Amino acid sequence: MVRLNSVLGIAGSLLSTTIAVSAVTSSGFVADDDSVAFALNIPESNSNNDLYFTMSGPSSCSWISVGLGSDEMKGSLMFMMYADSSNKNITLSPRTVSGHVEPSHANIKVELQPGTGIRNNTMTANVRCFNCTSWRGGSLDVKNTKESFIWANGPPRTLKSNSLTASVQRHDSYGVFTMDLTKAVGAAGVPDVPTKDSTGTRQVSEDADHDFTGAAHAVLMILAFVGLMPLGIVILKFLNSPKWHAINQTVSLAVALLGAALGFYLGTLYNKASSDCVTKSFNSGHQIFGLIIVLAMIAQFVLGFLHHRIYKKTSATTKLAPIHVWLGRVVIPAGIINGFIGFPLADNSRYNWALLACTLFVVIILTPFLFFGFRRRQNNKIKAIVAETEGYQAEPWRQAQEQAYGQSDINLGRMDPNANAGMPPAYAGGGQYQMHSQQQQMYGAPGQSTQNAPAVGRQFV
Repeated sequence: MVRLNSVLGIAGSLLSTTIAVSAVTSSGFVADDDSVAFALNIPESNSNNDLYFTMSGPSSCSWISVGLGSDEMKGSLMFMMYADSSNKNITLSPRTVSGHVEPSHANIKVELQPGTGIRNNTMTANVRCFNCTSWRGGSLDVKNTKESFIWANGPPRTLKSNSLTASVQRHDSYGVFTMDLTKAVGAAGVPDVPTKDSTGTRQVSEDADHDFTGAAHAVLMILAFVGLMPLGIVILKFLNSPKWHAINQTVSLAVALLGAALGFYLGTLYNKASSDCVTKSFNSGHQIFGLIIVLAMIAQFVLGFLHHRIYKKTSATTKLAPIHVWLGRVVIPAGIINGFIGFPLADNSRYNWALLACTLFVVIILTPFLFFGFRRRQNNKIKAIVAETEGYQAEPWRQAQEQAYGQSDINLGRMDPNANAGMPPAYAGGGQYQMHSQQQQMYGAPGQSTQNAPAVGRQFV
C-alpha cells in the first residue's frame, strides 16, 4: 500500500509538472518564412525584472536572433543564437548596437534552461534572462499591448563557436513584429516553442537582405589587381602603346580606389577579428596592408605621369621610370596576396579557391605575351647593334689625311703602292726579276752613269 501511494505520488508530481510547463502563459511569434519561432513569458511576481523565453529555428541558418524593445537594431536588446564548437549545443550571445552595424556583446546575465540544444536540424534556446526589462539604451514596457520586436537570421553557413563575441555574417532576412505583452504575464517558466502567432501578435514586415557591398569590394579589387593591371603590362610590353597604357593605369587606379572605399566602409560595419585586431578599429592586417598598397599604387601612377611628361619634352628616359616599373612589380602581387588575406577575415575562405583560379588563368594567358614581347625587344636590340657596326670606320682620320696629302710633289715613279692593283709585291708576278727591273730604272743598268739618278735619301723623306 505504501509502495502504491509512492507510485501515485510520483505520478501526480510528474503530472503537475507537465501541466505547469504546458500551462506557462506566454505570447508567441512565428516568422512567415518559419525561420524564427519565439515565445516570451513575464512572471507575475517580477521584482527582479526577469524574463523567460524560448527561441528556435533551423540549424541550416548560421545564426538566429530576436531583439526586444524596438523596431530597429538601435536601442534593441538582441539575443543571437548559433551552434557551439561541438555543433551539438548552442551559444547564446546577448548583444546591443548603436546603429545598423554588427552588434557587440552586452553584459547581460542569461541562464540556459533544460531542453536547449540542436536536435533534428533545429536549434533551440530555452532561456532565463536576469534583470532583463531594461538595458543601456533601451527598455521593455511589460504593459504595452503593441511592443515592438525585431527578428533576423543569418545566411546558410555553418558558424560553430563558443565565443560570445563571435563575428557573424550579415543577415539573410529580417523583419519586425509586435506583441501584446499583457497576454504574456503569468506563472514564471519557459514557454513551449510556438507553432503559430498568439493573439495580439502580428508580423509587421519581412525583408530579404540585398546588400552587395562586400561582394562589390571583392570584385573591384580582383578586377584591378588580377585583370586591369596585368593587362597594362601587356599593352606596354607587347603592343608598345604608352597612350593606352596610361589609360589602363588611370582606369585601374579608379577601380582600386572605389574598391578601397567600399572596403573602408565595410570595416565600420563588422566586428571581424584577426588575432586581437578588429575591423571597426581599422587595425587588422588586411586593412593596414591594403592601405599601404593603395598608397603605393597612387605613387606609381604619379611617377608614371611625371615620367611621361618629361619624356615628351626631352625624348630621354628619367630616373622616375625604374621606380614606376618596380612599384608595379610589387603592387600587383601584393594586391593579390592581400585578397587571400581578406576572404578569411570576411569568413569566406572558400572564395580563396576562386581567386587562385583567376590568378592562375591570368598567369597562363599573360606568360606567352610577355615571352614574345621579351623576344621582340631582344631582337630589336640586336638589329640596332648590327646597324651601328655596319657603318663604323675603324680609322676615320685616314680619309681626311688622304684628301689633304693625296697630291705629292715628289715623283715616286714605279714605287706607287697601287701599281700592282693592290697585290703584295711578292705576289705581283715576275718575282725577283720585276724587283731587279725597278732597281735598274732607279739606279741605272750596270756600267751606266748614275749622275742623273735622284738621291736615294730623297726617295723616302
